[in-house]
Amino acid sequence: MPPNTPVSAADLARIHRSAVINARPWSEDEFQHLMTQPGVHVSAVHGCFAMGRLVLDEVEILVVACAVEAQRQGLARQMMLALIEASAVLGARSVFLEVAADNAPALGLYRSLEFEHVGRRKRYYQRRGGTKCDALIFRNLLT
Repeated sequence: MPPNTPVSAADLARIHRSAVINARPWSEDEFQHLMTQPGVHVSAVHGCFAMGRLVLDEVEILVVACAVEAQRQGLARQMMLALIEASAVLGARSVFLEVAADNAPALGLYRSLEFEHVGRRKRYYQRRGGTKCDALIFRNLLT
């Protein structure tokens, strides 16, 4: 499916379940709820997606996930760029996201897309086994 092709909550949940290693994957119901909220957009290809919510002139990246078989192919980059471009057309001037401090592949992607580290939430993510991980907050100004 090309970017911005309609995708179901079940598809998103399946991809997320395959991608998530250290945390609880989001359910189909959670994705369905998000998809019905105003300003939420998804860019997706087979096995990978990026979901964001546009509020006024700011888009928050809610989740980026690639199933194991779709990883390391540049799809997350493609989905991020498609989501950012679509958001910019709708008036976004900045993009924010949170990422686990121990997610090296995502950190590399966001830095390569010129996101700037602007904050930290201590012990934000609950990991399987009870440990916690900091969330790093990144921003990209589109102007």
